[in-house]
Amino acid sequence: YEFHIVPMKVMEHATRAMLDGQVHDISVVGEEIKQVKEKLERKINRKLSGVCIAAAGRVLKTVTVEADMKMDPEVKISSEDIYSLDLNGVDLAHRQVCETLTDVNYYCVGYTPVKYYLNGYEITNLEGHKGSEISVLLLATFLPEEVVDGLYAAVEIAGLEVANLTLEPIAAMNVAIPENFRLLNIALVDVGAGTSDICITRDGSVVAYGMIPCAGDELSEMIARNYLVDFAQAEKIKMAAGTSRKKIAFKDIMGTRITVTPEEVVNVTKPVTDK
Repeated sequence: YEFHIVPMKVMEHATRAMLDGQVHDISVVGEEIKQVKEKLERKINRKLSGVCIAAAGRVLKTVTVEADMKMDPEVKISSEDIYSLDLNGVDLAHRQVCETLTDVNYYCVGYTPVKYYLNGYEITNLEGHKGSEISVLLLATFLPEEVVDGLYAAVEIAGLEVANLTLEPIAAMNVAIPENFRLLNIALVDVGAGTSDICITRDGSVVAYGMIPCAGDELSEMIARNYLVDFAQAEKIKMAAGTSRKKIAFKDIMGTRITVTPEEVVNVTKPVTDK
């Protein structure tokens, strides 16, 4: 499929209503989503009702499982059979997560089939083949229900209904790395605001997802502490250091005027970057 972006709109959070990929203030995030939605509606002159979400979270759980299904060897395997096989794998992964973490309810936010097998032999696409047993090696990812519920609640405030939910590294992988490149050993790292999302490919398949709660916000916090400025000012300094070679001038909380070079800002943030 080819997608053509008609309009787009970016809006920075006015306050720290989201931390480490989780909604902390539902009403604030919901209002910001509503503003973005209304601006897009004015551009395209039509109402928007559905939304697709790429979720993040500092408490991501990833499970790799094997699931299999017995088949009638005289009947061709259909796409519905493959879907049922995948869902068996997701269900098995969910049970494993719940067994090890009994105090939290987890929600599946995405899964990727790593390999399919027909009668024990690896095969690229099961559809149309015949066999007595099909199986899948499947990678499933889960977030706590409260993280997902927060996202749903925020978009509901904006008058939107969730049409699809996936994971940020899955979304980034689908956009950035075509399937024919996944034969290579590639690590994709999407450094966002609250989380850095990691996706790894090997032998033609996605083999691992992960997240760490260390990203752009931590860089801004380091700048804020070092130069005695608030978080919003630290964000501006960070952005200026990344987009310009000119010296950056600002005032700290005491009213003292300070001028720094982009290189000095990079050195201030280096401990976080190295971490």
